[in-house]
Amino acid sequence: MGKNNSLNYGEELYNLLAQFLNRPSNREFLDSIRGEYGVLWALASAGESITAGELKDRLHVVPGRMTDILTSLESKGYIRREKDDKDRRIVNVFLTPAGRSEAEVRRQQIHEKYSGLFEALSPDDAKELIRLLGILLTYS
Repeated sequence: MGKNNSLNYGEELYNLLAQFLNRPSNREFLDSIRGEYGVLWALASAGESITAGELKDRLHVVPGRMTDILTSLESKGYIRREKDDKDRRIVNVFLTPAGRSEAEVRRQQIHEKYSGLFEALSPDDAKELIRLLGILLTYS
């Protein structure tokens, strides 16, 4: 592939991704992944607990944003925070039963919202899309 073609493909990919990601429904989805739902799901997936720093890194948010999300979730009773016994600078975050339930509700809502996408694609196309997105995620 020539340099000119790869430049055109890069621009086309960028434009398509920008159009897709900037749709209002997708902005809501992306905000939820990097917001409260993202934290709830990361905690549900982690099992026991995870540190606030690990959550920040996993969700690619700045420390202040993570603090705001955790404060909001804690006020709703979805999480609890505890300082680490060995290092008081570390904050461990735990999912409460109410938080686990909320994570499931939100997961189901996302599944329902995006089920139409997989109805528009054949099973082979859906698998190919997932495979290609996996490749994109390894590109840095």
